[in-house]
Amino acid sequence: MELLQKIGSVLLTAYSILIAYRIVFYIAGFFTKAKIYPTARKNHTYGIVIAARNEERVIGNLLDSIALQDYDHSLLRVFVVADNCVDGTARICREKGAVVYERHDPEKARKGWALEWLFENIRRDYGIESVDAYLFFDADNLLARDFITQLDRAFDQCGDIVVGYRNTKNFDTNFISAAYGIHFYDATMTMHRPRCFFRQSTHIAGTGCAVASRLLKDGWHWTCLTEDTQLCLTAISQGVKIDFCEAAEFFDEQPYSVDVMVRQRLRWAKGRLACFFLLFPKLLRGIFTCRKRRFSCYDMFFYILPYSLISALASILYAAAMFLSRLLTAEVPLAVLSAPFAAVPGLLSALAVSWLGTVAEGAVVVLRERRHIRCGTGRLILYVLLWPVFALTGVPVSIVSLFMRVKWKPIRHDRDISLAELETVGR
Repeated sequence: MELLQKIGSVLLTAYSILIAYRIVFYIAGFFTKAKIYPTARKNHTYGIVIAARNEERVIGNLLDSIALQDYDHSLLRVFVVADNCVDGTARICREKGAVVYERHDPEKARKGWALEWLFENIRRDYGIESVDAYLFFDADNLLARDFITQLDRAFDQCGDIVVGYRNTKNFDTNFISAAYGIHFYDATMTMHRPRCFFRQSTHIAGTGCAVASRLLKDGWHWTCLTEDTQLCLTAISQGVKIDFCEAAEFFDEQPYSVDVMVRQRLRWAKGRLACFFLLFPKLLRGIFTCRKRRFSCYDMFFYILPYSLISALASILYAAAMFLSRLLTAEVPLAVLSAPFAAVPGLLSALAVSWLGTVAEGAVVVLRERRHIRCGTGRLILYVLLWPVFALTGVPVSIVSLFMRVKWKPIRHDRDISLAELETVGR
């Protein structure tokens, strides 16, 4: 047991040293300002890609926000894959001028597969490289009026992949939607902004990003449960730059019920774990061979490494082994059996410390991102106090996902909010 403790201590120390650079990123994310990109040397052509399943409640608002963009609309073409829809999604999109492909394949009902099929159709009918880049959105998204203009400036400088500023359109629905919002604000402050400041690659978070068409010339081939993470890690391992444009703001709808939250986070956990086992060899190789993005490969390796899950499983196994050892060697077995109950005060104390630390982290995040948050101060304070419910359940969800067969299921979106209404709330 002493040997196991020493090994665990050495591994923890080594891990802490290897990710110590994140302290600098954290400080930079709080204090640095958004990068300002110069006016683009030319306006690029974009294919706007939307994968939708039964989204008639919200997709019209997204298409309306695209129509309100202050960008040259002759340079834009909207492609929608209506994936296994049984509602009016396809009809609404056609009425609003989108190119719609209707897909019916219930055996392969997943966003990654829908995008793969869509790009096969784009290749056949238009040519994938007929535009400079593709913008990816979910049906529940809304775009600020200058989103494409601002993203185009960053894409003109980067030329590979650019992600925008992810905001939440229903932050104040309840503490669950608020927790998601804080989670994504935290990603902006601790990941996107500092990596942009230090000219390193950031990560892709599902939607609101531009991908150069040359990177997709062979089609879309990222079809796991978390296709965004799969694309991100593949791109970085190949030396592709993923930049961040804070001025390009878009909004999405967050879950607000417990069952949907659990289902989505199980998919995230399972998908990220699959991506780790699939792509960590390429990231490790990239650390030594990728001249342009060695540090980004290093950074993304530790981003995807399931250290918390590994640590939690190791702790459980160690505790079980120690308990059995004492049970087999104890002269008074009943005393050993009562040991777990004696540990309860210590566990509660550790939970309280973790809770307060997470609250403090959330408070720092909302303080930094306050101007983006559409919520009254009183409710915001309450949501920060409850944020640990979301943040601290990540590890248990990951453990549960190991023993479950997780399927991709669409998240129902029903917040019928237009861009004009969102802008009114923001003022």
